Amino acid sequence: MTQVYAADHVLPVGAEPIRGGAVAVADGVIVAVGPRDRVLADHPGATVEDLGAAALMPALVNAHTHLEYAAYGGFGDGLPFADWLADHIARRPRQAPGDVEAQAALGALLCLQSGVGTIGDASYAGASLAAATEAGLRGTVHLEGFGGPDADPAAVAAALAGRLDALAPAATGLVRLGVSPHSPYTAAPAVFAALVALARERGMTAMAHVAESVAELEAVADGTGPIADALAALTRIEATGRHPVDLLDAAGLLGPGLVLVHAVQLDAGQARRVGAAGAPVVHCPRSNALLGCGIAPVRALADAGAVLAIGTDSPASAGDFDLWAELRAAVQLARAREGRADALTAAEALRMATLGGARALGLEGAVGALAPGLRADLVAVDLADAAFDPVEDPAVAVLMAGSPERVLLTIVDGVLRYRRSADAQRLAAAIAAAEPARRRMIEDRD
Repeated sequence: MTQVYAADHVLPVGAEPIRGGAVAVADGVIVAVGPRDRVLADHPGATVEDLGAAALMPALVNAHTHLEYAAYGGFGDGLPFADWLADHIARRPRQAPGDVEAQAALGALLCLQSGVGTIGDASYAGASLAAATEAGLRGTVHLEGFGGPDADPAAVAAALAGRLDALAPAATGLVRLGVSPHSPYTAAPAVFAALVALARERGMTAMAHVAESVAELEAVADGTGPIADALAALTRIEATGRHPVDLLDAAGLLGPGLVLVHAVQLDAGQARRVGAAGAPVVHCPRSNALLGCGIAPVRALADAGAVLAIGTDSPASAGDFDLWAELRAAVQLARAREGRADALTAAEALRMATLGGARALGLEGAVGALAPGLRADLVAVDLADAAFDPVEDPAVAVLMAGSPERVLLTIVDGVLRYRRSADAQRLAAAIAAAEPARRRMIEDRD
């Protein structure tokens, strides 16, 4: 059965916007994109849903999430990065069995509510895999690995390989597994290299937090500073004498399979080397701003040819999983950094959240655009009565007006996963299920 979705505006991303457009879907695949009348004429027996004053576009790609921290919103706000990190670590043991799973389930649903069809998750406990699968999301769950300079790299990699093997039977649908050497300061150089090697051996993506803060630069170069102090009870940090990007480049680890999250603290030369290496960068502007880490050099990275994606990070740093708010922050902060109103356009930002995210996660050719032959991942955004209606530029309108509250529906692989008019109780139940975890992390300080 063919299903046609029609809307006042269709944004294919890989092609020009279509006013009065439609998308036809059959068996989870997009079979037609074009003017409404033509698509309907070519599919006379199709079921039709007319979304009216809405923008229909590829489901968004939130390329860096931590679903398991869905209840952490606002914790440690205003603390310096290292102190915030220590606070984050201290709260984790206060949780009870089932808390992580409840948060991951909530995080997955909140992503769907935001119009996200694909995630790139960094997972401490592995609970994100079941949560994303149950919600019907697409994506990759990267299991985090840690190990200081005194750890045996082979043993760390073997332990993570065992975790991957244990979870592999559950990764049989839309959600894949990956590897996350957490960062160059929590995974010593030899450990980091062993984990990237594990990912490469298994054909998986690796994802790491890299060059996020000035404190990280000191920790990686000198093995000292506030991050080293914050982690002293857990591990020591190896002094490498290098910037994190220089360290990874010298080790031959920069490349398409290593997704760099944040990449805030880069100079012009490092931005060019990241672009030349083909290492994707996931920009998390609200997290970086709220933690006082700075503004990533998005324009320089784009000009260097880097694959740019966007992610919300976790509510622990960004406050929520609202990717529309993230997109607006990306545009605003890029323009503020460069002092230019064209430093990042609405169309460029939307590409980061669609095609860019798909490329970063190795899904180019499957999702990230609306075109015949691609998987049917779509989002419809209600523009009725928005400040941008009537619409002049649909990319500007959807970026500026988009919000979880305006997402009408989210479709993944041709299946309706979220509908605004039907899922209020489902959301409320997920919020209620995760609330005890948040309460314990606030109140249980023993």
